[in-house]
Amino acid sequence: MGLLDELAGFITDVRFEDLSSETVHSTKLHIFDSLGALLTGACTEEAKANGDFIKEMVFSKDGTNVRVPGFSFNAPLPYAVLLSCIAARLTETDDIDIVSCTTPGSVIVPAALLLAFNRGASSKKFIEGVVTGYEVITRLGAAVNGPEILYQGIWPTYLCGAIAVATVGSKILGLAPKQVKNALAISLTLSTGISGKIRGHLTSRWLTLGCAAHNGLIASLAAARGLLGDETLLEKFFPSVYGLSLNPNVLLEGLGKRFQIGKVNIKPYCTARQALASIEAFRGLLERDKIDPERVEAIEVIVPQPYSQMIDRNLFPEDRMASIVSIQYQLAMAAFYEEDLFDVERSLLRDEKRIHHFMQKVRVKPSSELTTLYPSKWPGKISLQVSGRKYESEVLSPKGDPGQSMTWEEVEQKIKRLTRRFHPPSRIEELKAIVKRVDGDTPVGELLHCMRGDQREQAS
Repeated sequence: MGLLDELAGFITDVRFEDLSSETVHSTKLHIFDSLGALLTGACTEEAKANGDFIKEMVFSKDGTNVRVPGFSFNAPLPYAVLLSCIAARLTETDDIDIVSCTTPGSVIVPAALLLAFNRGASSKKFIEGVVTGYEVITRLGAAVNGPEILYQGIWPTYLCGAIAVATVGSKILGLAPKQVKNALAISLTLSTGISGKIRGHLTSRWLTLGCAAHNGLIASLAAARGLLGDETLLEKFFPSVYGLSLNPNVLLEGLGKRFQIGKVNIKPYCTARQALASIEAFRGLLERDKIDPERVEAIEVIVPQPYSQMIDRNLFPEDRMASIVSIQYQLAMAAFYEEDLFDVERSLLRDEKRIHHFMQKVRVKPSSELTTLYPSKWPGKISLQVSGRKYESEVLSPKGDPGQSMTWEEVEQKIKRLTRRFHPPSRIEELKAIVKRVDGDTPVGELLHCMRGDQREQAS
């Protein structure tokens, strides 16, 4: 039996009734968090620019299209999935599985919601689609060693995004195992994983990932109509095209017996996950020891070697993404403008003398000891010099990691802070209540309606 046979059997066998209450609870929480990211991202100028591009390509007056969550226009289903994925992922507030280095929610949740609505599927079918999609993207990302290949120029979420959405589509469409295998195989031919390094305000990075989600949906719809794919492709594809090794044990061990979604991390604010533990260690020191950041003389950031260079950017950020990656700039924000960590657009980069001065105090040091914990943990350690005295703090698992899970109330407060310029708190409270009610045979129309962009209000 081939790898696609194993995955197809798993996908068709998953049933809502067989999921544990813990798995359903985790799934709903990640749906809420992901839709919060989408709602936030849809309000950004970058998402609006992508939306204008989509409207130019596909605008239709026939009324048969689906409403794009977070936006005020309709589009054909595949393009609605594409743009929703863009809006959620560009926020850098969406969830992340550190073992696979994939960000499942921004890809899986919009695709599952839109397809379930389009096909009149039940809420439990929606949840089944989300659970199976998370399972495939995280397992496949881990099987190809996502945390390592990321620094070789391959984006694990982009690499695995199409097959993950093909999984979602297969589940919600109710495809037979043979059709599922073809959907997964077709999606693999529509994957690359290579997005390049792009600087500037309007990066195409998010568009490429949206296209992966779009392609995965197309693959499942094609398989439903009888189109065939190469069923041996998974065994051959990764080694032959990328020179990657695929560990079948990581992909298949425990498949269908335990679910990965409960292990996926939720970010507490907008940052690259590689920087999060260090930011939390720094914030903890300031609060615990009542340290005045103006008195800090030197800061040493100690992290695993694989991402030490990525976050080490001592020059003032030239664009939004640079500000989200730079540990120097983000520690300055944590010191003087903490609420800026919740500003997804980075609408105001703090080009101030004290920010520049503070950034120059920060040095990044790779640690062999912390490297041994990677990738099962993405830790960070901070050492401060204040008036000749040293203060240290180490965070192995920041808020949002398994064991440090965020509650519904904490995710709600996060989304409220992210969307405070665009939506009143009552909008987020309504979204949370609807997600919690997602269950059984009820349709998902109420949830999609709550995500309508024309409900956007200026928060008071």
